[in-house]
This record gives sequence, C-alpha cells and structure tokens, in this order.
Amino acid sequence: MEDTTAALRAAEELVEALKSHPKASHAEHLALLARVDKVREELETPFDVIEKLQEAMSTSGAMYTLIMTGAIKKVPDEGTITAEKLAAEMNMDVSAIQRLMRVAVVAGFFVETAPDTYAHNALSQAFQLHAQGPFFVLCMDFNKMCMTLPEYFKTHQPEELYDLKKSPFCFSVGKEGKTYYEAIDEDPEQRNIWNVCLQIIEKNMPISGMFPWETLKEQVEQEPERPFFVDVAGGRGQALLKLQEEIPGAYGGKLVLQDLPIVLDTLKPEDIPNIEPMAYDIFTPQPVKNAHVYFMRRLLHDFYPSVCIDILKNTVSAMGPDSRLIVCDMLVPEKAERGQLKELYWLDLNLMSISGKEKTMAEFQAMFDAVGLELVKVWPSAIGATVQLETRLKRA
Repeated sequence: MEDTTAALRAAEELVEALKSHPKASHAEHLALLARVDKVREELETPFDVIEKLQEAMSTSGAMYTLIMTGAIKKVPDEGTITAEKLAAEMNMDVSAIQRLMRVAVVAGFFVETAPDTYAHNALSQAFQLHAQGPFFVLCMDFNKMCMTLPEYFKTHQPEELYDLKKSPFCFSVGKEGKTYYEAIDEDPEQRNIWNVCLQIIEKNMPISGMFPWETLKEQVEQEPERPFFVDVAGGRGQALLKLQEEIPGAYGGKLVLQDLPIVLDTLKPEDIPNIEPMAYDIFTPQPVKNAHVYFMRRLLHDFYPSVCIDILKNTVSAMGPDSRLIVCDMLVPEKAERGQLKELYWLDLNLMSISGKEKTMAEFQAMFDAVGLELVKVWPSAIGATVQLETRLKRA
C-alpha cells in the first residue's frame, strides 16, 4: 500500500493557502501552482514522471503541428468543424487530424462537441499566433534543439560551446556558421514571433517593482537636457511603456529606445508613444552620452561573460559621473533546490543553445570590475529570480 501521508500534508497546505488567497496576486498565483505541483510530486513514482513527460511532449507536438500548419485557424471562432472538413481544407489525411485533435482535446485544448467535430475553447484560442501562441512556438523551437544536444556534444569540442557561430541552436537547424540572431533574422516572420514572445512573457519576468525610479525625479528635472532613460536593445519598448505607467510624463525627460532596424521597423509611432526610437548595434560605441540611466534588460543573459564585457564597455564609455547603468536579469543562486525557480533553469538551458547564460552574482561582479563599474545595490523582484543591478562608474 502506498503511503500518502506526505501528499495529504501537502494537499492540506494547498487548501489552507487557497483559503488565505481567494484573490491571489501574480506572485501568490505562482506560489499556489508550486503547491499544486508539490501534491503530485509526493504521489508520483518514477514511471509516473516518465509518463507525464511523454504526455507533455505528445500534447506539445500535436499543438505545434496544428498551429504551424494553420489548422488551428480553420477551426471557427464560433461554431464547429468536422475532422473530414478540416482535413480537406488542410490537404491532410483525416485520421491524422483525428489523432492530433484527440491528443489536444484530452489535454484541455478545443472541445469535441460530437464525434470528430471540434470547437474552440478559451485555451485553444489562447494558443493562436495572435494571442500567446508565439511563446509556445518559440519554446517548441528550443525543444527541437534539445533533441539534438546529444549529437552536438558528441561532435563538438568543449570550447566550441562558447563560439557564437557554433551554437547548439544553429547546429539544430543546419545554420552553423551564423550567430543565433543572424539565423533568425533571415526569416522576418520568425523574428517577429521572437519579438512578440518577449512581450507575452513579461508578467513572469517583471520590469517594475524593483529600482525606485522616483528617487531620480529631482535629478532628471534639474537637467532635462540630458536623456533620462536609454533602453539598450529594448525590443518593442516594453520597459519604456511600463516606465511611463509608473512615471507619467517621465519627469519631462527624453526616453530612447535602441535596437536593430529589423526590430524598430515593426513598430508604429502609436506603439511607442513619447519614445524616441534609435537604430543601434550593441557591439558599437554608445552614441547617447551622459544619460541619467542606461538600461539593459534581458540583454546580457543572451551572451557569455566575455561578450558581455564588450557590450558593457560600449555603454560605459558614454556614461557620465552620475549616470547609472541598470542591468535587469535573473540571478542564479549558489545552489539549485528541488521545485525552486524552474523557469530560471529551463531558460538558462535554452540560453545555452544560443550562446547565452544566466549568471551568478560572482559572474556579474567580475564583469562589472572588468569594465570599471561598481555595484551600488541589488534590487530584487517579488517574483522569481529577477533583479535589477544598479551600477555606476567606479569612484576613486
């Protein structure tokens, strides 16, 4: 007989937590999900774990196929479609449609309203490419890469992992010899999926609630001729948009969004109100001098420390005596613990595939020392491992 005492204890703790948080914040929501996982973990056997992983892979494969073939768009927003009609519209075998949809339906996607007849539900709609689908698609691209990791490590020398043009991702898609960004930039649609994905995952990788921007009010207002905030490689401006929510008017200071033309060209003026877009390559000297704040969010984790040092040098050279460089990234603890910070570690594995790395405090400190920066303070988030590292030029 299986001893369910530990699972019962975890379940009772979950119930008490649910009672205590009838309207949970996002941080509490994540904590509740962790408690749900704990109940199952106390019951699972190794075979159960394998079966759960297989279920997840099969469901992911089915949904990826339905999205990337366009079949998901053929299911009407209102009403139903039969397997036979869907197969005809997609030029696919009807049994293939049936089997894909069965896997999806039992996992909670779509509803089978009658035998071999399907309708959308909220979850399947959420996986459309105009909704949260881009995040899922990007995850699947990295999952495909993971399947090639054994062959990558068998055929590459250890030091090649650090070569930007020999990344596991590019190896997995037959584009070795290019960097990850060179590879995805060859396909504007794929790059757009990547850009949209970053906006989708904002809630789990917070922007606000760390550095106290209000402490800069007097400084910015006294020197309005200096740019207030330069978002280096800031994508579609998500950090600057959030900043304007926190500080309406941005203390009258200039907000600059820097990124490559392939990113900025996808933006309309109404997408980035009160923000000045500026084409900029992070591997060239920073053209904006003496800004109050330079901001690098989820940028340095895309690269290994040696490359980060080059990137940092380009911006440090533009900083004034009281300029701040704020790095917003995840911080790797000294030791991994079961069930903790799962998102940090799966993201770090994905970053390994593109020649990137989430970093420890010691690694950040070494990089800052190498470019003449001193760490002023670590501003942690209430969610996960995200921090904002406030730095300035070293003072004698």
